Amino acid sequence: MAVTATDIVNQALQLVGGDIQPVTGVSPSFDDSDAGLAAQRLYVPAVSTVARSFGFDFSRNAVQLQPSGNTPPAPWAFEYLYPPISIEIRQLMPTAIDPNDPIPVDWVTDNNIVNGRSTKVIQTNFSPVMAVYTNQPPESLWDPLFREAVVRLLANEFSMALDGKPDIANMSLEQYTDFMQVAVTRQD
Repeated sequence: MAVTATDIVNQALQLVGGDIQPVTGVSPSFDDSDAGLAAQRLYVPAVSTVARSFGFDFSRNAVQLQPSGNTPPAPWAFEYLYPPISIEIRQLMPTAIDPNDPIPVDWVTDNNIVNGRSTKVIQTNFSPVMAVYTNQPPESLWDPLFREAVVRLLANEFSMALDGKPDIANMSLEQYTDFMQVAVTRQD
C-alpha cells in the first residue's frame, strides 16, 4: 500500500499524543477537523522546509528551462522562468556538456514582470540551459529519513497549533534537530 500525505500527518499527530483524532481526506484539503485544518496549512510548508534543508537524491530532477521573453538586466544575457514545481534550484548546466571541458554556469534567481505578473525567474549567460532542482515527489518515493524528518517537524508544528503545549513543542523540535543532523551525516 502506497504511503500518502494523510499517513504522514497521522503519524505526526500520534507523536503529539492526546485525544487528537486521525485526519481523513486527501492532501491538500484533508478534512474539516481541527487537525485537518492545521494540516491544510502546515503540511506543504513542512515538506518544503525539510526538502530545502539538504538535497536528498530522491527529490532531484532536471528540466530544460523556458525563456521568459524578457530582456534581462546587465550583466545577464538570458532570462528563464523558474520551474513551477521546483522547491529549490540546485544548479544550472548547459544542455550540451563537453566532458573534457565542463563549463560552470553562473546564475541568479530574481523576480520580474512576465505577462503582467510578478514572476520568479532565473538569469544567466547560457542558452539553452537545464536546471537541476529539488522537487516534491509523491510520498511513496520518499527516503525513510526524509519522511521521519517531515513527521518530526509536523509533530512540532501540530503540538503548538492544536494544543499550545510548549514543552511538547520543544521536545519535538529537539528530536527534529537530531534527525536533521543524522540526515546531514547521511548525505555527506
